[in-house]
Order: sequence, then C-alpha cells, then structure tokens
Amino acid sequence: MLSPGGIIVMAIYLVVLSILLVYSIFQFWPPQTLPEKVARQVEFISWRIPISVELRLLAVIVLTGALGGQIHTLRSFVSYVGNRKLKASWLLQYFLTPFVAAGLALVFYFVMRAGFFPAESTTEDMNIYGFAGLAGLVGLFSNMAVNKLRCMAKELLGPLEKEEDPVRKDRDSEKK
Repeated sequence: MLSPGGIIVMAIYLVVLSILLVYSIFQFWPPQTLPEKVARQVEFISWRIPISVELRLLAVIVLTGALGGQIHTLRSFVSYVGNRKLKASWLLQYFLTPFVAAGLALVFYFVMRAGFFPAESTTEDMNIYGFAGLAGLVGLFSNMAVNKLRCMAKELLGPLEKEEDPVRKDRDSEKK
C-alpha cells in the first residue's frame, strides 16, 4: 500500500500533467484557416517554437493520445486509491502510460493515414477533429488498439511461422 503522502504527490503529478497536456493541445491546435495563414510559430509557456502545419497536426495527435492515456491513468488511480488497493509497484505504469499512449496514437495515425488517404493528401484534406478523437481513443483504450494493430500486422505480414523455442524445448525435455 502506498503512503498517504505518496498518494498526494502522485495525485499532484497526475493533475499537473493533465493540465499541461490540455494546455499543449490548445497551443498546438491549428486554427481553422488556410494553411498559408497559419502562424509558423507556437507560443508554448515562454518559448516560441517554429513549426509547420503538418508538424502541428502530429503534435496534436501525440498530445491527444497522451491525454487519452492520462484519462485512463487517472481513472485507474482514483479507483485503486478509493478501494485502498493502490500498490507502489503500479507507480511506474502511471508515469509511463501517457507516453506509451502518445507513441501508440502516432503509430495508429500513420497506419490510418497511409491506408485511407492518398500520399499527396495535405493537412487541408484532413479532419483534425477526427484524427485527434481517434488518437484520444487509442490512448484511452491502448490495449484494444494494440490488439487491432496486431490483427492488421498479421493480415499484412502473414501468420507467424512456428519456430522452435530453445528455452521451451529445454524445459520440456527436463520434465521428461
């Protein structure tokens, strides 16, 4: 069981990260205007970051994926604290889930964009709300997203060949 002080520190971290993610999405979100009129810089906290429209879209995808993972993390954290079953061994997962979800959302975006849009498509042709929503869902339900990507990979790459696992072979021979 995690100490009350540890729970408070973790809760503060989770809230601060959530606020930072939402703020970041607002800052990077491309305005609904012609791409040539979109500012080529983003003001983030006190920095001015030069960024193209395409990179803004990728940033939004990554950030909304992380936000989806963060929502999953917050729900899990609240549930385990409320049931008094939070264990310190879960803290690393709470720290890393938003980052895993961000990467997964980006991979999912690349697969979706490659599969459903022609290569010459531009960000003007994209529905940022749809992609951001999908990225958030991928982050929130990352286990399901990984399973869907696994199915897609199996179809694309074919079934796995049966290879003999030398470790399992040694273990099986020891049992006899």
